[in-house]
Amino acid sequence: MGKKAYWLFLSMVLALGLVLTACNGGGEDVDTEGGDDADPAGEDEGEDAAEDENGEAAGEPQEGGEIIIGQPGEPNNLHSAYASDTQSTDIVRMIHAGVLRYNEDMEMEPDVAAEMPEVSEDGLTYTIELRDDVYFHDGEQLTADDVVFTYEVFLDDDYTGNRITQFDRVDHIEATDEFEVTIELSEPDAALEASALGFEIMPEHILGDVAADEQEDHEFSTSDAVVGAGPLQLAEWDHGTSLTLEAHDEYHGEGPYLDTVTLRLAEDANAILAMLQAGEVDHANIRPQDLETAEAIDGVTVVAETGYNYNYIGWNHDRPPFDDPGVRRAMTMAIDREAIIDGVLQGHAEIAHFPHHPMSWAYSDDIEEVPYDPEGAVELLEEAGFEQNEEGQMEYEGEPFSFELLTNQESHARVDWVVVVQDMLADIGIDVQTDTMEFGAYLDRIQPPNWDFDAIAGAWSLGIDPDPEPLWHSDNYEQGQNNIHYNSEEFDELAEDNRSFVDQDERAEAIQAAYAQVTEDQAYTFMYYPDIHQAHIDEIQGFQMSPRGDYFRIEEWWVEEE
Repeated sequence: MGKKAYWLFLSMVLALGLVLTACNGGGEDVDTEGGDDADPAGEDEGEDAAEDENGEAAGEPQEGGEIIIGQPGEPNNLHSAYASDTQSTDIVRMIHAGVLRYNEDMEMEPDVAAEMPEVSEDGLTYTIELRDDVYFHDGEQLTADDVVFTYEVFLDDDYTGNRITQFDRVDHIEATDEFEVTIELSEPDAALEASALGFEIMPEHILGDVAADEQEDHEFSTSDAVVGAGPLQLAEWDHGTSLTLEAHDEYHGEGPYLDTVTLRLAEDANAILAMLQAGEVDHANIRPQDLETAEAIDGVTVVAETGYNYNYIGWNHDRPPFDDPGVRRAMTMAIDREAIIDGVLQGHAEIAHFPHHPMSWAYSDDIEEVPYDPEGAVELLEEAGFEQNEEGQMEYEGEPFSFELLTNQESHARVDWVVVVQDMLADIGIDVQTDTMEFGAYLDRIQPPNWDFDAIAGAWSLGIDPDPEPLWHSDNYEQGQNNIHYNSEEFDELAEDNRSFVDQDERAEAIQAAYAQVTEDQAYTFMYYPDIHQAHIDEIQGFQMSPRGDYFRIEEWWVEEE
């Protein structure tokens, strides 16, 4: 595709997103698109107006009422040890409660814990005092036994989830009193509070007799039989249609003020925006292309936040030629990420170069930036054994080179930009076949034990702790989150010791060195840090946006009655 045709294509994509009555919504997509760097609507109206938009300058909270949220995609699991996608984890946070939770400053604070853990001088013993007023939805009191039970699921040899790094330094967990838990570590772990202690607590009285390898598919995890200690309880799950959550009257924290929260499921973000326009939903994520449409809806406010996530293309390192770092680098060089940001996302994103987020204390600007350079990409491919035939097609091992780029259909921004990537790579003679799948089927295909993909367009909602091991360490391939099978001895060595540094500056240096290796190897093509936008009716008060989740502190939201 020539430059003129290419820019025409981008213009058509942009125009289509703006003129359709039910344009693609989803706030750069619900599954992992956090917040936006874009200016919130009405910013120049002053600080007071901004506070009103976020519901923080309103009067005292009113109890009662219902809101309906447009939700693209269905949760896959409601057990904290097995929920690994944001459709699931956002709802897990509503239903369950953890020992610790993150606050508006993305710092950990007590939730079920009465106070922050007491840590021994050698960093090997954590003593956690629990609140004595926390109750599950069925009326059973949450005690130290529930905490021990939950954490031991991660340590069980038969555990089938992918969160295997977070507890790998835990040597022993014990309920040392009814409301006291003691954790002994084999070596210090600076990430423990922000990772392991953030997982929500499951009820031992329900799951205690269920084997670890049966909990993932248990009805507790996949139906409205789930019971938690969070602010909302799941009253009904009509699969494929909706989830209805009701207030947990014995909740130990502030709220909940709403009686009912209904998540109305939709096939895609187009349908969600149409429902918002029709007044059928009260809250929804909005993608950049749909901002003008959403802002024109009477009685609806659109707000923005910086998202703690990035979009990427993941190359399957088990499938040649993507096992070659030079080939992966060539792919990145052939993709004009800035053009995608400007043309598909209307500028509401920033090119990603670093394998974590600029908001993180571990971020560094001193990292290699791989430029857009299609001619240089061709040179790298030729060095790797590719040849261009007379028709301009790239051939690898004597055959025209073609691969499949897969993404999930709920992410309309990615569905749009994978087509642009397809055209960009066609410009250097590479045939890309794109495919989209329902999110659950997509996850099943790309995760263990299937790993059935050439390349994927995805996104990661990042953890508060920037530990690089869960995504990149070679030990996390068979069961963990390293589904592309990145295998670098240099990275493993650099990353393995990062959690042992108590001093954050020292730890940041170790993390930055490990991430520099990931960048050098171009394990992913890091696309961009997206902006997110959310729309809600003006009657919703107490609303807060968080870079890490769509429904932050939903228990503090309330509806202003006339």
